[in-house]
Amino acid sequence: MVCRKGFTLIELLVVLATLALLAAMLLPALAQTRQNSQVIECLANQRQLAVAWMMYARDNNDKLVPVGSLAYQPASFSINPLTDPDLQPGGALAQFCPGNLQSTAMTAGHYYTNWIKAGLLYPYVQNIAVYKCPADLSKRPYGASPTFAVASERTYSVNCYVGGMQWWDQNYKLYRKLSDMNRPGPSHTWVFIEENPASIDTCYFVLDPANPTLWYSSPAVLHGNWSVMTYADGHSEAHRWTDRNMISDVNPQAPPGINVPADPKSGDLAWLFSVSTVPIRR
Repeated sequence: MVCRKGFTLIELLVVLATLALLAAMLLPALAQTRQNSQVIECLANQRQLAVAWMMYARDNNDKLVPVGSLAYQPASFSINPLTDPDLQPGGALAQFCPGNLQSTAMTAGHYYTNWIKAGLLYPYVQNIAVYKCPADLSKRPYGASPTFAVASERTYSVNCYVGGMQWWDQNYKLYRKLSDMNRPGPSHTWVFIEENPASIDTCYFVLDPANPTLWYSSPAVLHGNWSVMTYADGHSEAHRWTDRNMISDVNPQAPPGINVPADPKSGDLAWLFSVSTVPIRR
């Protein structure tokens, strides 16, 4: 009688069940490793932008790089920003990153990749990838049909009270120079933040003191419940949020990502404002 060696059906099932169990145990760890690597890359991106931001100020008599709202963008997004005189250094609309990521004319135009290059910090960090978080898989304009939507090239926006071309609220300090940043101090004043793909348009991230219960602009929560931020002293950190309304973009208004009602149980909005600017002393 010949004895054939091999696995029985029961043994094969046990092996497959063991492999499935190992996979179930390893996949969350692998996902967490990937998320951690994206956080590290995002931190590195913002640190590079912070270095460029400080170099710009030192090269321009201490002046901070301007950041413009929609009112400070070119009249047309179908032109080449690299040849627009208003966007060149010294031009009336020259700023960190000109343009409007919610504009189909810009994102679907021939010059989409030139808008970051037209920014005042690009000569200091000539790598478009630095302006985008690796976890940002959003398309521009937000909600557009696949015919027009393209991958977003920018995740990061700037505190509107740090170099803002528009004074959002004149009761609060607008920092125009590095030397202006004595309250609450560079290590307690943020400059760069990841912005919600639904609200990001210009490079101008707004916090409105007149509406302390609304997120006028919302952070992008791309790393679990965390977002990467960078401060005026150059340090970057991942900040954990607790505001479920903001995290989940609970918004009865339109468009999404703007004027999100803050969760009254969370102090996130008040905290972010506390590291954005200070009341002007009268």
